[in-house]
Amino acid sequence: MNGSRHVASRLFMGVWLLGIWLLLWGRADVLTVTGGAVVVAGVYAMSRLPAVPLVRRIRPLRLAMAIAEFAWDLLASSVVIGWHALYRPRQVRSAIIDVDMRSRSDIILLGVTTSISLRPGTILIDLELERGILRIHAMPVHGPQQADSARAGVIRTEERLMRAFVTWEDAPPPEEPR
Repeated sequence: MNGSRHVASRLFMGVWLLGIWLLLWGRADVLTVTGGAVVVAGVYAMSRLPAVPLVRRIRPLRLAMAIAEFAWDLLASSVVIGWHALYRPRQVRSAIIDVDMRSRSDIILLGVTTSISLRPGTILIDLELERGILRIHAMPVHGPQQADSARAGVIRTEERLMRAFVTWEDAPPPEEPR
């Protein structure tokens, strides 16, 4: 992350923390804002809070589509897991599946891991950040075809998020003016 993005990221986090501080106090007078700014500066000085990755651009229509598709995935997986829990509880098989990620953005990775962990039937069990591999536990999986289907679902989630959020790590750098 270059210098200006790093400063912008830390400033964004500071404003966010100050906003939380004001919500906790329930008012926004001069003393509360000043005290909150001092606390935020102290937190940053005493801890090494990481810089929050910034998104280069958000595509609202694609984001809405990603949210709708996630809601559909959530509903469909809930029905499948519910059916198996009620009618075939002893016959449910699962698998541990490796999924290669294309994105190198922490924000996209966070979105993917959160999304798959919220869906019934899948959970993240390991992340090899250097190699870009997610290891998930998925169910029901009765064979290679269903394992491939679970892997494809995670890849679709990543693609949706990559279309909705243009990140600095995944997007090509802007062209230099001539």
